Order: sequence, then structure tokens, then C-alpha cells
Amino acid sequence: MTNLARNSTRNFSSKQVDLDTLKAIVSEAQQAPSWENSQPYHAFLATGETANKIRAAHEKAVADKTKSWTEVMPPQDWTAAADANILDWQYQASNHPESKEFGDLNNVLFNASAILYITIKKDASSYVAYDAGAFGYGVLLAAENHGVGAIPAYGFVRYPQEIHDQFEIPDDEAIFMGIGLGYPTEDPINQFKPGRDDLDKILQIKD
Repeated sequence: MTNLARNSTRNFSSKQVDLDTLKAIVSEAQQAPSWENSQPYHAFLATGETANKIRAAHEKAVADKTKSWTEVMPPQDWTAAADANILDWQYQASNHPESKEFGDLNNVLFNASAILYITIKKDASSYVAYDAGAFGYGVLLAAENHGVGAIPAYGFVRYPQEIHDQFEIPDDEAIFMGIGLGYPTEDPINQFKPGRDDLDKILQIKD
């Protein structure tokens, strides 16, 4: 399993992923490290008709210009370096030949045939967020290993009610992240892969 080959799938086909494959992906992601093996998260998987209902509700909310919000507050103050990386990503996306698709596909949740939601306690510490993030990245790597495309995206969680309408999520848990899963189309947008900082920019070594 390697993270060098994977990139985010932004347009999924209608082909369904076998449920056993999806369960294997989640099971393998459970091997991610966790604080004293606390595993402080839950996962909710929407497939088939449930995924269809969520995508339809999401598309309508966007069309109606419904105010969006998330149950876990996104970052409010980036570092200067992070701001520069975001601006660079936005520049690359806006100059991509399929740039209009970035927004259009986000509005239909990338046509993902399956969506995995990760929840954590509402009063969770940053260490819990680390564990949930490690689990989420495990999902991405396991999906790649099974030949399944994936994308984590803010869009999946910006209308929490569409998720609560389909799942019985405990009142003391917040929807932390959503990950779309499925098989990529041949759309060139699926080849979009922004670069990463040079190692020397993020790594300090002292011998």
C-alpha cells in the first residue's frame, strides 16, 4: 500500500462498489494508530438508495442557496505558508481545462456511489481529531489498495441535516469528515493532482 499513486477522485461512475469491498476498506483503516487504542470515532456508510437520497438533498440545498454549516469548526486562521498553498491550489484548479467541473461536481458530491462519514465526540480534544484523521487516511490508502477511488471533502459535511435524516447519530457526536468512495470515470479531472511542498520546507533535521 502506497500513498504516492493515489489522488482524489472528483468524478465517480455509477458503478457500485461491492459491500464486502467497502467493509474491507473500513476494516483495514481500523489498523491506524490510536491513542491508547481508544479508537474514539464512529463511521457511517451510505450506499445505494441512501447515498442517492443524500446526493439529491445536497444538490437541492445548493440550488436553494441554503446556508451551510458544519458540526466541527473548520480552521479560521491559517499560517502564511498554508494560505500560500491554498491560493496555489485555487490557481491550479481555476486554470484546469475542466475548471467549471470543480464546483459543479462538488454540488452533487462528486457522484460518489458510497459516502463514509466519520464522527467524533462534540467535546473531543485535538488528539481525537488526530486519531480520526489517521483513520480517514487509512480509508484512502485501503481504497487505493482495493482499486477504489476516494476523496475527502468539506462538501460532504456542509449540510449535516441531510446526513442526520438518514442515520441515527448519537446526540453527543459531531460529523467530522465525509469521504466519497467509488470507481473513477475517465474524466480528465480525475488526473488533477496538486504537488506538495519541498521536504526542506516542512522538515527540520538536527544531527
